[in-house]
Amino acid sequence: MRIAKVLALTLAMGFAPGAGAIPWTEVGDAGELPATAQVPTGSGALSSIFGSIPSAGAADADMYRIHISTPLTFSATTVGTVGLAGTQLENTELFLFNAAGIGVYGRDDDPGTARTTLPAGSLLGPLVPGDYFLAISGFARAPVSPLGLIFPSSPSTTLFGPTPPGGTQTISGWTGLEEAASRGNYRIDLTGAEFASIAAPVPEPGTLLLLAAGLFAILALRRCRFF
Repeated sequence: MRIAKVLALTLAMGFAPGAGAIPWTEVGDAGELPATAQVPTGSGALSSIFGSIPSAGAADADMYRIHISTPLTFSATTVGTVGLAGTQLENTELFLFNAAGIGVYGRDDDPGTARTTLPAGSLLGPLVPGDYFLAISGFARAPVSPLGLIFPSSPSTTLFGPTPPGGTQTISGWTGLEEAASRGNYRIDLTGAEFASIAAPVPEPGTLLLLAAGLFAILALRRCRFF
């Protein structure tokens, strides 16, 4: 009975949920490349990101470093969201890159709307836990590497993975010009995302089983010594 309680407690600790999800609001102007990406600070789950593409001046894209511990649950969307007070960003594009800045998947528009979703459970989505870069831009602002476009530009409603030659290398910039509808405030709603700065890795099921087996062996050994 005592051993069963210890094993149950061990597994419960391994699968215990983190702190309640909280939002992040862009501080200043988030960079548009991995080296200048904004790192939201906090702990636990990250529910959403509020930010802005400037209404005047140079074209812009915003990039954030986030942590994904359970890749199959990750999603990001601007569909149905309401941004901060002021002009709403009407036409969005979303892109996800791995920690090395290599494209994972991206999309321009969801069918029937000018806003965007990177869905959970897609075969094109993130496959391993770790830190990733999530980027948002307005219409016609596409990420590029030294070899060209990282993702195809059409059809606009298709969810794309990176394609060669541009998709084989790290993002190095953005191409295209923004339209008026591609400037304003935005909100990105997230699932399966955490704060990258202090997010702790979630143990794999195999690791938890090994830990439980180790505890079982220790307790069994102690019981043998007792008798």
